[in-house]
This record gives sequence, C-alpha cells and structure tokens, in this order.
Amino acid sequence: MRIGVRTVPWLLALTGLVIPLVATNFVTWPVAVAWLAVLTPVWLVGGRLVPTRAQRIAAALLLLPVLVVLAWEGGWWLIPADLAWLSIEILDRGDRRLEGGRVP
Repeated sequence: MRIGVRTVPWLLALTGLVIPLVATNFVTWPVAVAWLAVLTPVWLVGGRLVPTRAQRIAAALLLLPVLVVLAWEGGWWLIPADLAWLSIEILDRGDRRLEGGRVP
C-alpha cells in the first residue's frame, strides 16, 4: 500500500485519539472507541460519498463546527485532522492536462 498525502488526516485522527488515551492512562477509552466507531465507516465508504473536490471542501468546512460543539466529547482531538484534510483539498487541484494530452 502506497502512503500518500491523503492518508495524513487519517494518521492525525488516529494520533489525536491515541495521545489523550495514553496520557490519561486509558481513562478516555470509551470516548476513543466511540470516535473510532464513527471514523471507521467514514474511512471505508467516505471516498464514495463525497466525490467532487467542492463537496469534499464543503464537508471539511461543515465538520469544523461539529467538532467544536463536540469538543468535550473528544472533538478537539480531531480538529487537526480536519484542518489537514481541508488544506489538502484546497491545495490539491488534481492532475492538469497539458496540451497534447501529456500529464505534467
């Protein structure tokens, strides 16, 4: 499996769940398990649910206030992953075709 830039938000999300889990001596395990239960289906089928770049940017923007509202339930831990996802979607313009059909 090739690890690309699109895996960075997922790695940040997992790190955001593991660090507080370990730092609190696993006291926050129910919250981490709940977030994993939400993130797993999104990871499995999320790419097919939000196909266009504009829709992915909108989804990342709409997710920010949701994570802030759910801050006390672990939402703070996932905000860096969402910001990484948003910046990747904004900066990634896709493959641009040059004249003659060549890909840069």
